[in-house]
Amino acid sequence: MFFRRPNLGLPRRVVAYYLLFCVIAVAWLSVGVLVTSHSVLNTRGVNSSLSRLGKLTAALEVEYIRGGLTNLQSLVSQAKSEFRAHYCSIESPTGKFLAHSNPQFIGQKVQEHEGSHLRWGSITGVRFTDEAGKTHQEYRVTLMAHGQPFGSLRVAVSEPSLWCTFSEVARLAPIAILIPLAVVALGAVVLGRVTSPISEISKQIQHLAELPQEASVELTTVPVHDTFSLGWNRIVEALARLQENPENQSLEQRLQAATSSRRESQHADILQNLPEGVAVTDMEGRITFVNRAVASLLGETVPEGTEMQKWLCPSDDTTEAAPLLDPQLASRPAVCELHRHGEHADRVLRVSRQPVKNPRIQGQVWCLRDITQQKLAEKMRDQFIDTATHELRTPLSNIKAYAETMVTCDEIDVEEQKEFCNIINSEVTRLARFVDDLLSISSMEMGSLSIDKQKVETARLLEEVLEKVDPVMQQKSITFTAELPEKMPEVRLDKDKFIAVLVNLLGNAAKYTPNGGRVTLRVKLDNSLMQVDVEDTGVGIAPEEVSKVFEKFFRSSDPRVQNETGTGLGLSLACEVVRMHGGEITVESILNQGSTFTITIPVE
Repeated sequence: MFFRRPNLGLPRRVVAYYLLFCVIAVAWLSVGVLVTSHSVLNTRGVNSSLSRLGKLTAALEVEYIRGGLTNLQSLVSQAKSEFRAHYCSIESPTGKFLAHSNPQFIGQKVQEHEGSHLRWGSITGVRFTDEAGKTHQEYRVTLMAHGQPFGSLRVAVSEPSLWCTFSEVARLAPIAILIPLAVVALGAVVLGRVTSPISEISKQIQHLAELPQEASVELTTVPVHDTFSLGWNRIVEALARLQENPENQSLEQRLQAATSSRRESQHADILQNLPEGVAVTDMEGRITFVNRAVASLLGETVPEGTEMQKWLCPSDDTTEAAPLLDPQLASRPAVCELHRHGEHADRVLRVSRQPVKNPRIQGQVWCLRDITQQKLAEKMRDQFIDTATHELRTPLSNIKAYAETMVTCDEIDVEEQKEFCNIINSEVTRLARFVDDLLSISSMEMGSLSIDKQKVETARLLEEVLEKVDPVMQQKSITFTAELPEKMPEVRLDKDKFIAVLVNLLGNAAKYTPNGGRVTLRVKLDNSLMQVDVEDTGVGIAPEEVSKVFEKFFRSSDPRVQNETGTGLGLSLACEVVRMHGGEITVESILNQGSTFTITIPVE
């Protein structure tokens, strides 16, 4: 009974929570000020005394040299008042007081205090509690005269108690606390007046929620103070007008119908904008709903009321779609892939059929998805795996064979050993190049492939390229021509990666050009652009494959290309490197006549 939660309105709950948190904040502020003041006062008193302890030590040593122990007592008494210390004393080497701020202790034996040890630079001390329960900090400094100690100075500073700090803070507490409390109270009054219309509206809504479902709704207007109360009054008036009209007695039913219609319209809009094709058919296979994506996937408009089989199997060949059209499987989900042949390209559709599990609705839901790119990716992946297996197995087999020959054969002259070593080195280089391509492709896909642009002498760069590709050209008796400008400027680019691009293009040109063919490297400078052309008289590229040559793992289906080793990674890497230099790479090719790859990059 005593813990029953009061039935407060929304405005009163807002004000109550507001006051609660404000009071907690003021209380927390007060405690924080008290603790902080105590800590500051304590630290300030100790630090002030310690900072002047050095001057006092020097004064005592000078006075002892001048007059011995005569004036030490007056200096000790004066230091006690200046430091606001508990006591100040000088101890002799024999352990007796030579001077003390309390004269009655002079000549008595020094009593050591037990407590925690302190240290402030070279000054040591102890923190102890006396018989009265007060805490003191005693610091000790050795006094020297003519290089010999004649005693030690002891200064004890009392730590202020928390109650003393509270007494000091309490004098200013009314000003520091009452003003925030007054502001909090003023805020509560203003907040209560602002939320007063909400209080009346909240009561009516709460009363409405407690009424039975079939009870009549009676709402009243509230005094107009703001736009919120004005809007509520208009709702009440509109509801009253609807209830007065006999034609609107079924207001609840009409509202439910409008809500249901709007919800169905929203669902239809969502289905129409899905990228995947969605269709609904009855149990006989006639279409009752179809979204726009189905027409784009099937290539023609699909009207409602037609049979789904007609659009899935336009050529009357139902072999591929047999699992979807089998009447015995109509009550179970089914999935299959259909191949559609178009004018420009073939497509693969994944069609799934799911029966509707609702007793009130009899039918099936069809989902169509274009998986052409997925199938092409899988085909390219399989092709890459085959190529990679060949690229790895062939050099490894050669390395193993020549290495075993060198190990098992006792009669091998030096020249044969050199030849075997050269072959092994060549195969290792081939493997390393393949692994580098894989790592570069991985970096490119993760977005971590980067370039390091530096000023490079273009003439020297091209000389290195020609040195790398010249042996390949001579091996196939290819006429290799380099058409370079007389004066080559310095260009900012990544030297190693750009050399790899040119070597790759020239290597491909030599690889796919028959013996006795011609390869030309042509460099042109035009204002702020540098154009590099690699032209060959090789096998060329079919028109339908030109747009795919820069794709990862792509290799032409031409048997002459398939007979050459390759991974389909070089041109993809070259395209990415040129793009990162701010340029572009293009290709023009005529089948059986040759190809021309063109690189254009800005000259910085």
